Amino acid sequence: MIKEQGEDAECAAWIYTKNDCHLKDENGEFDYDNVVEDPALIARIFDDVGNIDYIYQVIQESLDEVVEEQWMAYQHELV
Repeated sequence: MIKEQGEDAECAAWIYTKNDCHLKDENGEFDYDNVVEDPALIARIFDDVGNIDYIYQVIQESLDEVVEEQWMAYQHELV
């Protein structure tokens, strides 16, 4: 992609780490100080998340919507 679009091409990324894998407390609330530490379990979690097509669908739909909004705003500014 860098060869095709150039080193300075705009991009967006979403990054989650093991620190985002929060466990729930005894009340069913997320305990943001209690994260998953086991490397094998973390690998399983992110493998599972990476295989959820819905995530990519929502990101693409969001991108499409923002592209349309910004394109219309840009055209309006040119007038």
